[in-house]
Amino acid sequence: MKNTDSTSMTSSHANYAWIHEVLEPDQLASTKPLFGRRKLGATTLALLWILRLYVLLMIFLIGYQVWSAFHAKF
Repeated sequence: MKNTDSTSMTSSHANYAWIHEVLEPDQLASTKPLFGRRKLGATTLALLWILRLYVLLMIFLIGYQVWSAFHAKF
């Protein structure tokens, strides 16, 4: 049995056709407006970078604590 592209496209389209019947028109992503990316201010960018550095520091510290717990001499 060969499965051609046209039959697979038709069957996949039929599988998702019920979504349009169930959802309200404003619930579909295709009907929502696109806003694009927002410009962030300098303070917000600085806070996000501080948060990134904090997360990296905490990952390192937790990793070190786990490593030192496994290599502790009793």
